[in-house]
Amino acid sequence: MNESSMESVNGLNLRNDVKNLVEQESYKWIFVGGKGGVGKTTISCSLSSILSERRESVLLLSTDPAHSLSDAFNQKFTDTPTLVNGYENLYAMELDVTRVSDTVCFYLKFYLSIINANPNRSVQSMKYSVIVFDTAPTGHTLKFLNLPDTLDKLLESFLKVESLCGVAMKLFSALNNSLPKEEIFQKIKRFKNNLTLIMNQMKDPNKTTFVCVCIPEFLSVYETERLIQSLAKTDIDCSYIIVNQVLSYINLEEHVKNTQKSLENLTPENKKVLEDFFELVLEQQNNLNGRLNIQRKYIEDIKQLYEGFFNIGKNQTH
Repeated sequence: MNESSMESVNGLNLRNDVKNLVEQESYKWIFVGGKGGVGKTTISCSLSSILSERRESVLLLSTDPAHSLSDAFNQKFTDTPTLVNGYENLYAMELDVTRVSDTVCFYLKFYLSIINANPNRSVQSMKYSVIVFDTAPTGHTLKFLNLPDTLDKLLESFLKVESLCGVAMKLFSALNNSLPKEEIFQKIKRFKNNLTLIMNQMKDPNKTTFVCVCIPEFLSVYETERLIQSLAKTDIDCSYIIVNQVLSYINLEEHVKNTQKSLENLTPENKKVLEDFFELVLEQQNNLNGRLNIQRKYIEDIKQLYEGFFNIGKNQTH
């Protein structure tokens, strides 16, 4: 647990610091995930922007079929890394899922893009000092993270039992019919070795971490717990939770009361219009504070579940 400041939010002490996340230079892959609609893309973009001030080069990569990076930066991105406008070392890309019809093929395409990021580079020598992954909602992300292990076990079976290699031979020979059997077999071995490198890096807490983004609502907190448990089973480090869309308490009654005193010189009609408006403002204030009280319960749940084990940050909505 790194040292972090403590800040009181609605009477609760939450860790509001991701200092170690952005300053730990050993991190190579940072995954940002959670339930749909909690603000993963916002956090991913913000984190990438901060990292670009500290790292030599940063790649922000969206693995979410519903891409939002282009909207966030008001710039079109493709499945080729593109320099983000206004930055000198921040690149972004969105894998194009419209070109692949199967979910497994989509994720396989991604891992192949890592292995073949540059024709002359292996996964150990990629040119970006850190990659931030803006991931899909939880279910898709877990499939994405589990795929290397699944493929590794499958290829292990092929390599152990040569008679089963026929299936793999067809897969690789489809790329180049002129390849001899032994060369295809070597390609399978190289592919498996690269998968092993990917898995080792994903499971190294000094190189890879997962940032869970949630909002203080029941379904989001529930899915965060499910995600954390699944990450633990796959040995992927998860040390950070960002609670997004936390509301601020507001009290406009005194302000409204003072403003109403200045309405005495208005015509009755205008005075009535403004009084109706102030009544609506106070009603919305009560609704907002009521929702905030509900949020407090789930913030307390997050605190009880994770404080002492995770760095918990909050992103407050003003």
